Amino acid sequence: MNKNILWLIVVLVSLSFGFASCAEDTQVEDPYANWQARNEHYLDSIVDVARANADGRWYCVQNWKIWNDGMAGTGGIVFDDNFDMTDSVYVHFRSEPVAAGSAPLYTDSITTYYRGSLINGEQFDSNYQGDWDDVQTPQIYTPRGFLVSGLITGWQTALMASHDGSYPGMKPGDNVDIYIPYQLGYGASGYLDIRGYSVLSFHMKLVSVTHPEGPDDRSLMSEIE
Repeated sequence: MNKNILWLIVVLVSLSFGFASCAEDTQVEDPYANWQARNEHYLDSIVDVARANADGRWYCVQNWKIWNDGMAGTGGIVFDDNFDMTDSVYVHFRSEPVAAGSAPLYTDSITTYYRGSLINGEQFDSNYQGDWDDVQTPQIYTPRGFLVSGLITGWQTALMASHDGSYPGMKPGDNVDIYIPYQLGYGASGYLDIRGYSVLSFHMKLVSVTHPEGPDDRSLMSEIE
């Protein structure tokens, strides 16, 4: 074989190994690597912040299905040896909770602005664009209506007031951040593009609460512009 051809083959083979090595070095890191463990660690950090409650506007709210069944008798949380952080949602009010109005019941409907994201910052749902604060609202926003009974358990728990008054629930005008363990969200199986074991983070501003008409004369509507 011609020595020049042999030398060319050796060079090409060497380059191919080099390209393969570079490709391995530049692989994109999987954003969902160790997903369950990372979510559990993130929830631990949220619980620590909520327990510290530095600004007095954090609430650790036990799953409403537990206290509604009388198993615990309270929506407030006692941090003792029996505390299970996956049985609660963690709600931070961006400003003082609204005093007027009423929090929704299970049979009510609401309208709200919201944005949902995962621990890696990926947004999976939103009905507004840009940042939201109490001074200026985004240019593009549309409130969306929901039946409380059709929401995930974590949202239901954050919206409704506890029976003993330890958690006021959300009233029209309240602006909050909600952190929901996967057990009260979409579970270990996930939902559509949301991976299983995902802690769900929501920014939510409640616009209105509508009570269904009935003999108890609760056909009222509370609304904040």
